[in-house]
Amino acid sequence: MFSINVEFSIYVRSVNVVVITGKYSGELTGYLLVDSSDTSREYVVNNVVHMGYKNPKMNKDTISLNLKPNGYEAEGLVGKCLISPD
Repeated sequence: MFSINVEFSIYVRSVNVVVITGKYSGELTGYLLVDSSDTSREYVVNNVVHMGYKNPKMNKDTISLNLKPNGYEAEGLVGKCLISPD
């Protein structure tokens, strides 16, 4: 199962996407994520960018996802854990 702990989130109006970044585990196999505390909230993934930091002070693997906006505030995703529904 895939999960991401959202550390950063912003709405990019010019391309109409919500960009989130955070620590992840598992492999993303689908295009749908749900809030781990409220599985009725769905988030559709547009694009995935894996990032690996080479700076030893930033020793973490993170992922950046572009989500389709759907009536939620981008800033409200920070601190949430999003998971794949399978």
